[in-house]
Amino acid sequence: MSGLFDAARKGRMLVIAVGVVLAAGLGTSAAIWGPELVASGQPAKTANTASTTDKSSNTAAQALPAGFSQFRSDQGGFELAYPSNWTKLTPKDPQVLLLLAQGTQDSVLVRASELQEPVGPQQMAAARQVTDKLVTSNKTVQMITEPKQINLGGLPGFFYFYSFKDATSGQEGAHSHFFLFNGKTMISMVFQTLPRERFASTAPTFDKIAGSFHALKK
Repeated sequence: MSGLFDAARKGRMLVIAVGVVLAAGLGTSAAIWGPELVASGQPAKTANTASTTDKSSNTAAQALPAGFSQFRSDQGGFELAYPSNWTKLTPKDPQVLLLLAQGTQDSVLVRASELQEPVGPQQMAAARQVTDKLVTSNKTVQMITEPKQINLGGLPGFFYFYSFKDATSGQEGAHSHFFLFNGKTMISMVFQTLPRERFASTAPTFDKIAGSFHALKK
């Protein structure tokens, strides 16, 4: 009985955590590129913090796609590769570990948020309640495909693909949105195009970035 009680308690704690996460601004169902997210609108320096590093594609040429650089975050516990010619911006929010843009139409955001309880196989149903609420916190969201439970780079999570209306431009955009769980850390990785019609042409680049994501060994 104690095992069932503990599982139920952890499920409740995880669902409660959605209020904390939303209050912290993780409702990323809106445009993720813009002056409200960027410190002074300036590109990032070579390294944002002591816990994140970038390596040129020459450093790990065999592991990286051509023309890509590597990003590592000890805080989030992951590595990924991104196009070297995309602009790496300095985010205002310390939870945003990586913010990339190609002009004002294509962007990538990776955020790490701490949960009150770790998420494992037994907590995925409760975690789905959290991610559903985060995505639908923007009332303009329209699902393009059904959400899926996935495993990406060694981490369990969920994938959402949806459209939204950008409040600033009035355009309809598209988000390819991953939620990944690394113990008590929830990683939100959002790929955005504005307008939505651009997604098909940018998707191969997004796929390379997502495909390069992997959890760091503990």
